[in-house]
Formats: sequence, structure tokens, C-alpha cells
Amino acid sequence: MTGSSTPARVAVIGYASLDHMAFLDRAARPGQTATMIGRRAESWPRLGGSPAYVAAGLARAGVSAAPITWIGDDAGGRAYGDKLAAEGASRAGLAVVEGAATPMAILTYDPDGGCICLFDPGVPDAEGLSPGQAAVLAGADWLCITIGPEGATRAALAALRPDQRLMWVVKYDPRAIPPDLAHAIAARADVICHSAAEADFVAGAGAASPRKGQTIIRTAAAAGATIMTATGTHQVVAEPLSVTDPTGAGDSFAGGVLAALAKGETDPETIVKAGHAAARQVLATRQARQTGEKT
Repeated sequence: MTGSSTPARVAVIGYASLDHMAFLDRAARPGQTATMIGRRAESWPRLGGSPAYVAAGLARAGVSAAPITWIGDDAGGRAYGDKLAAEGASRAGLAVVEGAATPMAILTYDPDGGCICLFDPGVPDAEGLSPGQAAVLAGADWLCITIGPEGATRAALAALRPDQRLMWVVKYDPRAIPPDLAHAIAARADVICHSAAEADFVAGAGAASPRKGQTIIRTAAAAGATIMTATGTHQVVAEPLSVTDPTGAGDSFAGGVLAALAKGETDPETIVKAGHAAARQVLATRQARQTGEKT
């Protein structure tokens, strides 16, 4: 491991969200009524969205993290900021958009574990980087790109200096990340973190295998993760953990990985294990709550 005397600072750009989790008695079907049989108090709403999960994973590991995201000037926006601060992340990258609604999602799980996610981005996609957000980005050692407004993602990518490092936490959404932007991010990224289901999207962005100096991590849920560099590939298994609500596990994993990298870790297995530990911490808390929870 190569240490650093100065703590790293990370900016994480993407959509905010207040998540509303519900468990159904049957899979939702057109023309049929599915009943909510579980609606946990702490998940109505719960802090959500990729930037918050990544930032929380970083903050728990002692790394300074500031989401660059957009909220409304409403009660939801105030709740988002308070919940983010409670996770130890900075509010400095929050832009409050007058008259807009704070982004929110409804996630419903059926008995077989299938999930339907309905996301309302609330804030117009035309929003760019505010002066405060630009300052957060300028002061960061790392930028982590998640899924967010296309224009703001392009602006953040263009603003990166050569000395700043970039991690891309992939989400397949060609509306927000069209092919040319995906290619540009992949070409600049020092680290790409994606699920097995997103492998084709990443390959289409020109990152089927890592270039020199680049790290690609492919996750496969309970099967663990594969970390690839230009010099070798390592498979790191994960300890299985059964939960009914895995939302955010992948982003938490990415936060743990980035925390290790930001601290100067270079050993591939240690880096991936840090990601597994961060995801497990989130899921273990939910596992402890899921038995006997009332609506």
C-alpha cells in the first residue's frame, strides 16, 4: 500500500433521490392490484441515489466526500440534506433549484425478489454546475461519475484537470449517458466499476479490457467481483448475505473501493475486499431489520 499524508477529497456527481421502499404481496401486473405488505418507516423515504450511497461508503471509511447533485427548495430537499449530513458527507455540492421538486423514487419488491423502480428526476435536466459545485469539483482529488443529468456530467468531465483522477460507476441509461459520452468517460476513467449485466454497455464504450494504468471492476452480486488491470486479473469472492432489499449495494461497494484507492491502496484483492465490506455493512443493517418489521 502507498499511503498519503493528505486526506483525499472526492466529489460524486449524479442524481439525488429520496427512495420509498415497499414490499408487495404479488408481482405488479397491468389491470391487477398488488398490495403493499411492508413499508418500513426508515424507508419512507430513505436517502437514496448513487451519489449518496457512494459518498456514505467513502465517509464511513474516513474519506471526505461531497455529492454534486440537485435538490428542490421543498421539504424533500431539506430532508435529503439532513440525511446526507447524518451519513457524514458534505452538503457543499448541493444545488437548490427554486421551484423544483426534489428527485424521488418508488421501489417495489415482489415476493420473488423482482424490483420495479419508478424514478422522478424532479429537477430539470438543463441544470448545469453551479459556482459552488464547480468549486467542489476543482478542490477534489477524485471525481466519481454516477448517473445524472447529461449536461452536468459533460461539464464535470470537461472541467477535470490532468492531475485529478476519475472513477465511473456505470449505470446503463443511454438517455443520460449516450454513446459518445460513455466513450469519453471510459477513455478518461482511471477506474470503471460495473455489474456483469452492464458488461456489454462498457464494452460498447470501448472498455472491454483495461488500458495501461486503468482498473476495471466487474461485480456479480453474491459471486463476488473481478478486478482487471493491464497486468492481470483477480477474482475476489464475497460472503453471501440474504436480504430482501439490496438497493444501493453496488454503489456502496463502489464507495468502499474508491475509499481504499483514495487512501493509496494498490493491492487488488484488498481494494475489492474494501468494496465488499462497505456493501455488506449496508445490507447487514437491513437484514437485521427485515424480520418482524411492521408496516
